[in-house]
Amino acid sequence: MRRLTVPRPSPSSPPRPALAGAVPILPAIGAPLIRERLETLDLEDDDIVESAPQPARRSSAPPPPLPIRRSSAPPPPPASVPAPPVSTVRATSIATPLPGLRPSAPDPTDVLFDGLYELNFVHSLDDAATLCAAALGAALGARAVVVHAHDLARRELRALAAHGAEQCGVVGSTEPSDDDLVAAGAICNEGPITMRFDGELPRVAPRRLTALGAPRTVVAVPAMAWGRCLGVIEVIDADERFAPRVADAAMYVAERFAEFLSHRVAA
Repeated sequence: MRRLTVPRPSPSSPPRPALAGAVPILPAIGAPLIRERLETLDLEDDDIVESAPQPARRSSAPPPPLPIRRSSAPPPPPASVPAPPVSTVRATSIATPLPGLRPSAPDPTDVLFDGLYELNFVHSLDDAATLCAAALGAALGARAVVVHAHDLARRELRALAAHGAEQCGVVGSTEPSDDDLVAAGAICNEGPITMRFDGELPRVAPRRLTALGAPRTVVAVPAMAWGRCLGVIEVIDADERFAPRVADAAMYVAERFAEFLSHRVAA
């Protein structure tokens, strides 16, 4: 049992009335103060209210680490691969080409470079014309190639060489350039022209074409130098595989032939 002292007024002692005009009596200096003894109040332990203790907070432990997954090694390859059953093996068949497709042709430029290399060492006009006709005929697979020299003063074409038509009497023949259906078109155009006859020649066709046989296609290119036509090269019935390249190949040979003619005239 605990004892607590709580001041409580005594019921037996009445309150003292205060007198009007009375002067309060103060104790003398140094005299002990007389205090009234207060009664004590006995309280039981159950009467004391105390705050309930707060429960202790426990820090939560960190979560366990995640398990580490280790990649398993790939299985080893089999020592031998079983062969497929005989019933699944089929013989491969060779695909046949479509009828509309044509085999690709080699580039004629390589053949022309090799064939015209000797043009740098030729001095005769007939030899140069023969070399150009042979190189162009071999590169394009043409039935015939005729190389003409153009005489500006006489306005005349003279056949210097022919490839594939040696037995037709074309070499050495002359015809007026103004009346020539093929040569006149190339001279006026100052570039390559293509004429399709499909085996039927008109009445105004040159005589050499009649001697060579009615051609299907004739490609004529002029050999130009100083703005003038010094010669004409004709490609007759070239291989159809080279059809898109005939004009360019013939124009290249005509340029080389024109260079030879210009150097020969200057010399």
